[in-house]
Amino acid sequence: MEKNVVLVSFAQESKAYQALSELKASVAAGKLELQNAAVVQRARDGTFAIKDGASDGGAGTGPLTGTLVGSLIGMLAGPLGVLLGGAYGALVGSAISVDKLQDRASVLDQMMNAMPPGSTTLIATVGEESHQALNTLSEALGGVVLRRPLEAVEQEVAAQEEAAVAAAKEARRVLREKKSAEWHGKLDEWKDDVGEGLNKLKASIQNTFSSKKA
Repeated sequence: MEKNVVLVSFAQESKAYQALSELKASVAAGKLELQNAAVVQRARDGTFAIKDGASDGGAGTGPLTGTLVGSLIGMLAGPLGVLLGGAYGALVGSAISVDKLQDRASVLDQMMNAMPPGSTTLIATVGEESHQALNTLSEALGGVVLRRPLEAVEQEVAAQEEAAVAAAKEARRVLREKKSAEWHGKLDEWKDDVGEGLNKLKASIQNTFSSKKA
């Protein structure tokens, strides 16, 4: 049985909810195995919102808690999604054709591209003996299917998470160095700002000790 992450995108929000309902029915009929699923809407401004979800009933505080689908949505909805969306838009406007861009894109790039602004998408992690059930469901509802192997998506999500941690560490290092450089430049300005007062204080201390000895 293939383990896949499947996206089925629709122009109409209601179709995505219907697709989720029919996905559950296919699972109940034994046509598919379901780990997790979510209906995700991408607004015209490119932002994401989770509208509905489902799981296999396993332990957890929520259907997407600690799941690949949850991590994937978090990445697409967060800074990475903004980056991918902006990069895709910039490249489409360049001399690179859309076909070539899609050939070069990563799995997450391709998923972002399959969820255009204004669409609502069913994202699911499923086990499939064949692609027929989901493909038939999508075709009947007028959806567009993107299917990628679970292992490939897991590897890319893990790599992106590692990259995010490394980027955060690098950002902190650069910030520390910048702060250090800023303060270093102030040292010459600061070294004499109490000079006269400090000399008077030292003289006063010396006089105090001299008086005690006398």
